[in-house]
Amino acid sequence: MLDVLPLHLATVTFPEWHPLTGQTGDVLGFAVRSRNSVVLFDTGIGADSAAIDRWYEPRRRSLADALADHGHALADVTDVVNSHLHFDHCGNNPLLPGVPIFVQEGELAAARQPRYTVPDWVDFDGAEYRVIDGEATVRPGIRIVATPGHTTGHQSLVLDDDDGPVVLAGQAVYSRAEYEHVLEHGALLPDDPPPDPDAYLRSAQQLIAMRPRRVHFSHDVEVWSA
Repeated sequence: MLDVLPLHLATVTFPEWHPLTGQTGDVLGFAVRSRNSVVLFDTGIGADSAAIDRWYEPRRRSLADALADHGHALADVTDVVNSHLHFDHCGNNPLLPGVPIFVQEGELAAARQPRYTVPDWVDFDGAEYRVIDGEATVRPGIRIVATPGHTTGHQSLVLDDDDGPVVLAGQAVYSRAEYEHVLEHGALLPDDPPPDPDAYLRSAQQLIAMRPRRVHFSHDVEVWSA
């Protein structure tokens, strides 16, 4: 049995140069709990970047407190999967030195280029990357699938439960509304186009084709259910 524990880690305000300027957005991570593991999918925004604070005005909730709501501590985390390495998805990785971090090879390479993310949240003392290319199994019933489009190395998490798959989409699909739009119309919403729209749409359709019974999103508290 796999339990999905949503972790609301921050709310941000989009800066003036962002397509969603003036709007606020939620930043979520997820803990996937089984009998022998706690797999963390995305870790939110770190606490030590003046630039991020100035641009996005994040209102954070600590990862430790979010886990404690579900009876867990940072020490219980057995594995980390980052959907991608933008600042709002990997910021608390340094709180977990020595814990395996699963990342696509292309994503890690991109994150080491200038102006991609906060470098100290990617390369830190004790960082233990498990670099993969495509699909990989994290724990029994928990597997990674590559879902490029938002970034070249974006990945999502699929939980193969007895009642049908549960998908943690990350930012492969931004929201429940976008998922429903792709499901109904086979096209993306026009308000915030991704960097690679064709790859993004293929990845969204790949997740839809799995016929999940539930889909969670990293920037939307609403959950899609079949």
